Parts: sequence; C-alpha cells; structure tokens
Amino acid sequence: MNDFNTLFPNFLNQCTEMNRVLTPIAFVLLAIGIVSSTVTGRRSPSAYLRTIGRTFAFAAVLSYLPTWSNEISTTIDTTVRETLRADPAAVYDQYQKALALKKGNTSSGGSKSWWDLLDAQALFEMFISGVMWLLGFLASVIVFYAYLVQKFILYVGFALAPIFIGFLAVRTLHSIGVGFLLGYAGVLCWPIGWGAASLLTSGLIDFMSDQSFLASGGIGGAAGYGLQNLMGLAALAIWLISTTIAAPIIIQKAIATGAQVGQGLASTATTAGIAAVAAGAGAVASLGAAGGGVAGAAAAVAGGGAAATIGAAEASISGSSYSMLGSSISSLASARGASRRRPKKNDPTGDDAVRDLLLRSRN
Repeated sequence: MNDFNTLFPNFLNQCTEMNRVLTPIAFVLLAIGIVSSTVTGRRSPSAYLRTIGRTFAFAAVLSYLPTWSNEISTTIDTTVRETLRADPAAVYDQYQKALALKKGNTSSGGSKSWWDLLDAQALFEMFISGVMWLLGFLASVIVFYAYLVQKFILYVGFALAPIFIGFLAVRTLHSIGVGFLLGYAGVLCWPIGWGAASLLTSGLIDFMSDQSFLASGGIGGAAGYGLQNLMGLAALAIWLISTTIAAPIIIQKAIATGAQVGQGLASTATTAGIAAVAAGAGAVASLGAAGGGVAGAAAAVAGGGAAATIGAAEASISGSSYSMLGSSISSLASARGASRRRPKKNDPTGDDAVRDLLLRSRN
C-alpha cells in the first residue's frame, strides 16, 4: 500500500512552511523565559548558566525535532516488526507456522483414528486458516490507516512545535510544553502498543494449534480439539481487532501519564467482547422478529464491537466514559440493522415503521 507521503505529497511541505512561519514565536518565548528568570529574585551564576543551557537545549529540540522523530519512528517500527515479530496482519502466517511445528512434534507412526482417515481435521484447520486470513486482512487495513493517522498527527505536531517548545522556557507555561512533548513521543511509540498486544496474540495461536486433544484419538479428542480452536478463535478475533484499534491510544496514554498498558488492553478487549455479544444478541432477536437478514445482524455486531473499542480507547485518554465517535458508530450500526427490517404486512406505506424509528431516536 502507499504511504502517507505518496498519498499526500504536498502535506509535509505545507507543515514545514507553517513551522518556519511560527519559529519566530518560539524565539520570542525563549527570550521571555531568559528575561523572566533573570529579573525575578536573586539568583546565583550557576542558575543563570542552567537557564542559558536549557534555552540552548530547547532551541536544539526545535531545530532537530523532524530528524530525531524520523530516526525514533524508524527504529521503533523496525524493532517491533523485525525483533519482536509483532505484526497484527501476520496472524495467518503465525498460525500456519505454529500448526506445522506442533504437528511435527506430535506426528508418530501407528494406526490412525477415523478423524484422520476422514481428514476432517484438515478441513477444520482450513476453515480456521481462512478465518485467520480474514482477521489478518482486517488488521492490515486498520494498521495501514493507523500509520496514516500517525503521520498526520506527527506532521501537524511538527508544524505547531515552535509554539509549544517555546512554552517550555516560560515557567507558567512549562507544563503545557512538557505535555506536548510527551504526547508527541506517545504518538511515535504507537507500534510498541501492537508489540505489547502481540504477546497474548502469540499465546492464543499456540493454544489453538495445540494437538493434545488429538493425541487421545476418538470422538472426544476431535470434539475437544474443535472446541479448543473455536474458543481460541473467538478470543483471538476480539483481542486482535480491538487491540489493533486501541493499542496506539493506550500506549500514548501510558507514556503521557504512566498508565498500565496491560490493564488498558485487557479492559478494552473485554468491553469490546461484551458489547459485541450484547449487540449480536439484540440484533438477532430484533431482526428475527422483524424478518431481517444476517447482514443486518452482522452490521450490528461489528458496529457494537467497534463502538465499544473506540469508546474504551477514548475513555483511556480523556478519562470520560462518553465517546462521541463510538456513539456515532453504534447509531450507524443500529440504523443499518433497522434498514434491513421489512415493513409490516398491515403497513404497506411504511408510516408505522417511520413512526417507530422516530420514537426510537427520541428515546
């Protein structure tokens, strides 16, 4: 896929121009910081030297911010992908490698059970592999757009950096400048969130590819292996999609405030899973009663899970339980499900259906 600079070739130049225009403001703020620290109270020569040293450090950050951010971003991305082997889009390949490894370790001679003779295990694993490929594709799309959003935030931050770096030199505005730099560093570290989430992803894949049940043979072993894979697949689907969306926001909050990354990932996945199950149950009940189809139920489940994931991620940043974006997605999912409902037989004009929708929206 194309990167941000290919899709928006002039955006970086415009941000650079904005940075150049705002740079004099930074130097004015740095001068104000030097003057204010000089005229307020009696200070020793060493204190004046520290003030001048900090001013030069702030000027260096302002000058080398794009270079340092590019180096840090490249290093983090390379480390996460090549050293940690953390890539949400590679779950299909990870599952195939784990499955081949487990089969190689447990393969032995002797008689085969009816499960092996019918080759039902291979068909079942092909189904699991297909779902894994679909999950990997969805994760790759999410990661692609996340990288686009990351570049947008970093470029806009670079464009506005002179103002906030200048705040560092003014005592009353120093905390604002520190918050800006911490937020900027948090955005640079987005891939680390995917690296943290991949720890459980690898564990779930190992759990699904475990061949212990098949070693016992018979119907019980086959049923246990199938149940094990279905449970692992459900957990992996919720974990992979929810953490791929929320991990960057959670790691950004962790860098800015010191929050626990594992706790944020676990709570986000749990919230998304509960919301998806609740949305699916409600969609199946309502659409079944109204004669709706599977597409409306799927839209409601996906919308409920996505709304809960985004809402939990936004809550982890803002500290509020309300999510405007999550509520919007949930409403769209509900509207999608409602649009699939058929009109009542005694309401050929659809007036009653419109009235019901208006009442639902008011409630």
